Amino acid sequence: MNNGWITKAFIAAGIINLAGVLLFSKGLTNELLWQWDPVLFTPFGLVLIMLWGGAYIAASHRHLQLPWLSLVFAAEKALYVGAWILWMAAHGQQLSSIFEQDWLTGVFFTIYGANDALFMLVFLFAFYRARHSRVKVNQMT
Repeated sequence: MNNGWITKAFIAAGIINLAGVLLFSKGLTNELLWQWDPVLFTPFGLVLIMLWGGAYIAASHRHLQLPWLSLVFAAEKALYVGAWILWMAAHGQQLSSIFEQDWLTGVFFTIYGANDALFMLVFLFAFYRARHSRVKVNQMT
């Protein structure tokens, strides 16, 4: 089975983390993000999300040799999905108000959990494929 799409998905996850944070945070200046989620989306938290994006890109061509890292990536995404579900349960009814204040922030809070769920599944699949691959760990060159 060709694993090229997995490499591309890792790169896409990284680009989305990097460019998405910069876009939705308006270059780390969108105070509405951290007002609505002062735990995850402060400037510090946003920089950490960007670092995760860099890690996805750095590991993209080695996912077959790094199955456990793919599992760590999946766990990280699962935490964000869980946080999003909890946030939506607590604040979902206020999304229209957030959209009125800033549509970009409204879009962010609407979609980030689904995006993270998608890439969580990609990372889980990458873990599965790597664990069942014939590529040997010592082939890392």
